[in-house]
Amino acid sequence: MTDGKRHRTSPADEVVFLDDANGQDVAQAVEEAVRAVTAVEARHRHAGPGSVFPPPVKRDDVSPGRSELLELPELPEPQEPYEAGRAARLEAELGAERERAVKAQEESQQLREALLRKTADFENVKRRTEKEKNDHFRFALAEAFRDLLGVVDNFERALAHAPEGIRSGDFCVGVEMIARQLSEVLRHYGLTEVPADHLPFDPAVHEAVAREEMADVAPGVVLAVFQKGYFLNDRLLRPAMVKVSALPGKPRPEDAQ
Repeated sequence: MTDGKRHRTSPADEVVFLDDANGQDVAQAVEEAVRAVTAVEARHRHAGPGSVFPPPVKRDDVSPGRSELLELPELPEPQEPYEAGRAARLEAELGAERERAVKAQEESQQLREALLRKTADFENVKRRTEKEKNDHFRFALAEAFRDLLGVVDNFERALAHAPEGIRSGDFCVGVEMIARQLSEVLRHYGLTEVPADHLPFDPAVHEAVAREEMADVAPGVVLAVFQKGYFLNDRLLRPAMVKVSALPGKPRPEDAQ
């Protein structure tokens, strides 16, 4: 350099010349680096396009004493189309699972409601069957009792029309005892008498077969019982045949003549 001015250096000036020993070392290092990079690329191709990280570099691929000259390869960029497609598939699978869960819940609710209805039907059938069974045992003898009531009526008529001479005798007393025993047996199985004498007429349990006009008795009162009525376990087995009072009617013109 002269006169304080800086001269430009030619490209030849920037070249560094090495001696033979240094040149051999550098060439050997470059060759080993090329082999290592080639091995890494081969592993990456073998791993497939879905692999984000390349397989690790083995220590065997680098010669001893030269590993410090190698640099780790940079990670490849994520494959955006592949990741987007995978996210879309996962979203579709999630939506399908959600729909299946909703359908399963609806089916479970329907099965629960059906089970509740079947349970209620079963309870109703059970109660109805038990009631029918109880009614069968309570009223199975209804027809037999209707036939026996005729026997009871005949006992009562016989005792009511017995002559005065034998009413106090042993024979009449024996008949009364038999009639009383029969009534007790029937009462034990649920047979009870319908109350009627001197009570208001009840068409549900009374059957009016006669009517008598009386001025001193309120209308609709049972005056006499011709045939007793009976209940069998609170169910009407036979209504009572009775005579009912009525108000006196107006005299007819022909009766005044």
